[in-house]
Amino acid sequence: MTTFKALSRGTQIVLVAGPLLFVSLFFTWQNVEVDYGPAGIATLPLDGFDAWGLLLALLVLSTVTIVVIRSFTTVEMSEDVPWDKVILGLGVATAAVAVLKNLTDAGSSWLSYGYVALAIAVAYGSYVDWAASRRAGRPLLAQKRRGIRSAA
Repeated sequence: MTTFKALSRGTQIVLVAGPLLFVSLFFTWQNVEVDYGPAGIATLPLDGFDAWGLLLALLVLSTVTIVVIRSFTTVEMSEDVPWDKVILGLGVATAAVAVLKNLTDAGSSWLSYGYVALAIAVAYGSYVDWAASRRAGRPLLAQKRRGIRSAA
């Protein structure tokens, strides 16, 4: 637990919301009504694994995997790759796919909106880490600007 508390806030958010979002794909994302004519109408609960759900699962797994490798292992990752930008891109793509999935599903359940909130939390956590690394790389961005100053 002390290792987890030592991580940045964005990494903590991704490591909590990401696995929860992945597990949520096994639960009901939509309720579809099927008309059987004289026999009646049945409501079928469907889980999150369709084409959009599979893409969502792959994005979540890749985002969480990269964050875990960067945070908990001593693996040397290439310094030529901007990993914070990669994680930000994956997080934003996760949120976008979750929103698209929920909008295109017929009969989305009320719980699926909570699952979309988890995807947005993954994007937010990746943004927090990206912004922190950007501030650390450029100390002038961390300073407050107090009016316009001349360069002379």
